Amino acid sequence: MEDIQLRNSLSNDTVFNIISKTFISLPHDKVKKNNMYLQQATTVLIDLMKLKDPLFAKAYKQIIFCGSFYKGTKVGHPNEYDLNIVLELPIPDNAITLCSTRPAFTKIHVNTATCVQAFNSNISPKYVLSEKERRLLQNLIRNDFLDPDSFRQWVEGILSRAVNDLPKHQNKYELVVQNDYGTFIRFTVRKSGPAFTLILNVPNDDEAIHIDFAPTLAFNKYSIHGSATKLDAVLQYRNKTWFAITLPLNNPDSNNDKFHWRLSFCHQEREILAHYGRMKPVIRFMKKLRDVENWKSIASYYIETLCLHKVSEMREDLNKLPLTLLFFRMLKELHHACVQHELRYFWDNGYNLLEKVGRNEMCNIACRLNNIIQNISKGATSDTFIIAKYVLNIGELQLLHLEYHRRQNETQDNNEEQTNSRCALL
Repeated sequence: MEDIQLRNSLSNDTVFNIISKTFISLPHDKVKKNNMYLQQATTVLIDLMKLKDPLFAKAYKQIIFCGSFYKGTKVGHPNEYDLNIVLELPIPDNAITLCSTRPAFTKIHVNTATCVQAFNSNISPKYVLSEKERRLLQNLIRNDFLDPDSFRQWVEGILSRAVNDLPKHQNKYELVVQNDYGTFIRFTVRKSGPAFTLILNVPNDDEAIHIDFAPTLAFNKYSIHGSATKLDAVLQYRNKTWFAITLPLNNPDSNNDKFHWRLSFCHQEREILAHYGRMKPVIRFMKKLRDVENWKSIASYYIETLCLHKVSEMREDLNKLPLTLLFFRMLKELHHACVQHELRYFWDNGYNLLEKVGRNEMCNIACRLNNIIQNISKGATSDTFIIAKYVLNIGELQLLHLEYHRRQNETQDNNEEQTNSRCALL
């Protein structure tokens, strides 16, 4: 815990607020424009994909906008988006059993006999499948488990067939849309790990929009056999749906491990951060520091998870802390996580998010964080801009000085004007 003098020095949020508004907040007009193109492009593509595959058309539920942008914790430009293509396969709930031997992952066992019974009974229109739809569904099941690789490849194949029907301009596909900014979008498709990325080049804009699509299954089951995941905690949130994503294990032990799906609780995490809104600007500050320091191994989700743990611990006490002081304490939390080489997944303590980051990398970041924390501790009482020196680049820091002194002079002029007015009345 900090001494009283340091706490007092970190209790003035003037500089913090200027930085948040001037250098971290996303430009409203840009956000609005990109969102429009994003929604139009995804709507057209999903409609094309439905035409290409009858099972996809039947299973498609919605697009879920997730990631930092929709949690309100993004920094930089509004040009990167994470979207989940949510599907609900025509498999009865009583035919699905969730089980796991890996923290933060689940396997999805399918009782094929129960499925066949549902298909033959016509108990619901969604279980009435054509022979082609049944074959497509069977191709997604291996050894009585839904296979995440097959699922991902299936959706990717549908996307590929859909975009290949579009006209091309040079090496880019073209989508025709109607809006106030232009009537077409050009884009390319890039494979990126378990997701695929659409790179949109919108008219009259030099900066492309990157959209990462992840095929996803939605669930309302709250127990996984053999797992310590805190699924029962989901019941306390307004949105009780969680997702299974085709994100592979880091170190699979056997062929059976390949059937594991990664758990995702983006709805619940968004709700937590909305409830404890004061943590959002702190998360953005930490990401800004991360970007300035070029710590590429510290994913945005790691920072958000660190803060999810903290709000769970502090709860209403969070409202009592100045944001500058809260940011400083979260730096110490990040330092501790790097020293320990451990950051537990919020929904399953058995999973260490930092396990795939190299130990040397963790040591280097921990040493740098320690230097930053020590320098802030020593300089906070005498240097108003001590934290800004680590969060901003040189050009931004110069602009901060100008804006800070402009506001100080404006405040001084207003005080003098009020004093003169009072004197005149006397």
